[in-house]
Amino acid sequence: MKFKFLLVLFTLFYSIICFSNELEILSDISGDGLEIKEHYKVKVNYKGFLENGKEFDSSYKRNQPLVFQIGLRQVIQGWDEGLLGMKVGGKRTIKIPPNLAYGSNGIGDIIPPNATLIFEIEIIDAESPGYKKIFPYQLEKKQKEGFKVVDIRILEERKKTGIIKNSIEITAFDIQGNFDPNFFKQYDKKIKENDHVVFVSNEGDISAILANGFVEKLGKKNIYTLVGGIKKWNLEGRKLIR
Repeated sequence: MKFKFLLVLFTLFYSIICFSNELEILSDISGDGLEIKEHYKVKVNYKGFLENGKEFDSSYKRNQPLVFQIGLRQVIQGWDEGLLGMKVGGKRTIKIPPNLAYGSNGIGDIIPPNATLIFEIEIIDAESPGYKKIFPYQLEKKQKEGFKVVDIRILEERKKTGIIKNSIEITAFDIQGNFDPNFFKQYDKKIKENDHVVFVSNEGDISAILANGFVEKLGKKNIYTLVGGIKKWNLEGRKLIR
């Protein structure tokens, strides 16, 4: 289980630093339910078309909505980006370029290479991820209540900015984005099963990915991410130690 978890984390970390935004929203009918954000679980109906108008897929025809989690590359990248901000009950038509879809490979006889795709998507249901968010203004109080802060950045980053007082320093990813194989060993030494754990990264995105993996893949409880990470902590003028 942990080996598969490492592979998922590396893929997600790498995808954050190498993709570009080029999709286009053609139409947008706002819903009135829960707003879709990163790592939310969603249930959708959709139709997929080539640029010439040919329909190549439809969940409506199969009577089988698609269920997946945003931001985990369970669907094409254009979907991960294009559904953000939608609300349950809403409908959106998005145009996705090849680099955010199936690229130069395509899919057999269904989707040709370098195809731009158009999707009509309807949000049926959604739920927030299992990990929790904590803001800088909340953290000091939570530390007094026994919450453990785990700074997952590399040593050089921690030396450059300093760390939040009483942080436990355990590097999760190296500078190239490779998951540190010693992370779980160090984590298990310093963290008890029922501890409330707050992961901290530079801007909060990587810590959110790690927190989500702990909940969804490892079944951990009481896992948090610090919103905005050390950058937001600094911008709010909060103290760091070196």
